[in-house]
Order: sequence, then structure tokens, then C-alpha cells
Amino acid sequence: MLSFQHIQKSDIPLLDRVYQSDTAVGCEYNAASAFLWSREYDLRIAVFDDTVIKAYFREDGSVWGYCLPHGQDVRGAVEAVLDYAKSRGEAPAFDYLSRQERDELEELFPNVFSYTPQQDTRDYIYSVEALATLEGKKFHSKRNHIARFFRNYPEAYIKPIDEETIPDALKVVRCWYTERGIDFENNGEYGVIRDAMVYQNEFKMRGAVLYADDQPVAMTLGCPISPLCFDVMFEKALRDFDGSYAVINNEFAKMLTSYRYLNREEDMGIEGLRKAKLSYHPEIIYERFRAEYTP
Repeated sequence: MLSFQHIQKSDIPLLDRVYQSDTAVGCEYNAASAFLWSREYDLRIAVFDDTVIKAYFREDGSVWGYCLPHGQDVRGAVEAVLDYAKSRGEAPAFDYLSRQERDELEELFPNVFSYTPQQDTRDYIYSVEALATLEGKKFHSKRNHIARFFRNYPEAYIKPIDEETIPDALKVVRCWYTERGIDFENNGEYGVIRDAMVYQNEFKMRGAVLYADDQPVAMTLGCPISPLCFDVMFEKALRDFDGSYAVINNEFAKMLTSYRYLNREEDMGIEGLRKAKLSYHPEIIYERFRAEYTP
């Protein structure tokens, strides 16, 4: 019987190994992100025959979704999930499936699952070169927005996140929550961002802080998915400094030109966030699906 446990830092090497792919672009390949968010979303893992199974649990202990197993025995792990769910009286479902994972599951178990697109969890993936250069007519408004910011704040500058600038990056995050009337001390995301900075070197995290009027006004932070793609996990900017989002986005892309793609993650069903992500003209909209067991 499967035994699901919360992800520990010591599990990172295993996750890295079974999810290893030089061409991966989806967030499911980001082991550091899975560890950092595991408590907030009650994400747990079980190991079956050197194959990792992720599962999302509800507060009552039930499972609302599994991820497609990764490792040497995907078929056996899926069968183990079906048995595990049956023993608990639950209807098994696989969530956050990429198109490739959906096709793999269907090939292994034809006509056993029904599939539903999950638009709110699609990853938005961009060309690093496009975001760094902002060339062409389609980015005209972005270039104007950035130029206006530097006219208003000609002494603005950017620094990478390191031990010296971590306090400034966290200050931006706290101010961002305060602007929205959110108690950051009791907000799960703030804890995740703080932990990400604690493990910055260990998880190969990279980030930047934007300064204007000699104060930090925007921050961004992420880590590699693969040699091909970097995952921008967090981005915050203060509303009083118009254009700071566009500037931090552009400047961070300039720091990441060794990658081909930036994954700027999902829109969570927030219409304003979806419009903002589409306004940067993603090269790939990485589709997601839910698979429900229909024997």
C-alpha cells in the first residue's frame, strides 16, 4: 500500500533524478518548487518501484488529485494509485497533466479516463530573447512603459538577489501585501518566498530587486526547470511606481539569456493576470488537463 509523506529537503535529489529532462519547460519538473509549496498545498509524495507519485490532500485527509507518476514504472504506479484510492473509498483523478502526460496516460490506459482541460493552470512560456529585447510592434507599448518609468526615475537601478539584497526583496513583498490589506505574517506565500531565499544557493535560485528613489520597488525570483527553461516563481512590484512590473520583467530576462524560455506560470483564473500574461505574447501556452477515472 502506498504511503504518502510531506516532501522533505532530502527528497530533492530523488525528485531531480526522476523528473530529469534537458528539454523540460513545464512547472511539474521544478523539484524546488514542489518542496517549497508542499506545506501550503498539502502536497505529498509516495515512492513505488523507484517511481515518484505526487498527491494533493484536503484538510480532511482525502486526496483531491494525483500527478502523473514519474520514474521507471509509470504503469505500475498508476495501478497502485487506483488501488490506493479504492481502499480509501475515493474516486481517483490525475490533475495538472501536461498534454504529453495526458497522452502517456491514455496510451497506458486507453479509454479508462475522461479528460477535461484546466485553463486556469496553464503555464505561460515566453522567449527569453523576446522579453529581453522587446523588439517589434507588438511590444511597442511595453517599451513606452519602460521608457516612461526611467524618465520618472532616472537613477533607478537593479541588483541581483543575494545575502545583501534579500532584506530589500522581502520588504517589497511585505509592502505589496500591505497595499492590498493582507496580513503577510499569516500568508502562506510570504513564507514560501522567505524559504526560497533561505535556500537560494542550494536550489540555484536567481532573482533581482529594482530600486527607484533609493528604495526597493520590485522583486522577482525563480529557479531553473532545465537547461532550456527558467521558472519565474515570484514577481511583486509596488503600485505607486508605475512601470515597475514591466521594468523588472525586462531586466530579469536580460539576466537569463543562457535560457531559451521563461515559464511565468499560470494565471490562477484571475482575468487581470491572464490579460497581463497574454500581453507579453507567450510563445507557448502549456496546456493542462484533469483525468477522471471512468472504469
